[in-house]
Amino acid sequence: MGAGIVLIWPAFFFYVLLMGPFCALIGARTTSRMGWLMSVPLIFVPFALLVVMMIP
Repeated sequence: MGAGIVLIWPAFFFYVLLMGPFCALIGARTTSRMGWLMSVPLIFVPFALLVVMMIP
């Protein structure tokens, strides 16, 4: 299981690098509140799942 987590970390950070500017773009085109409403589930839910997968 440890080797799988090592492979998931880079993919997660790549995902965050892609989704961060996307959420900022949505916030700029609509309202900043909408950008935050999108960024919280799109970025933090996968992070929470990653943490859950690390717990034995």
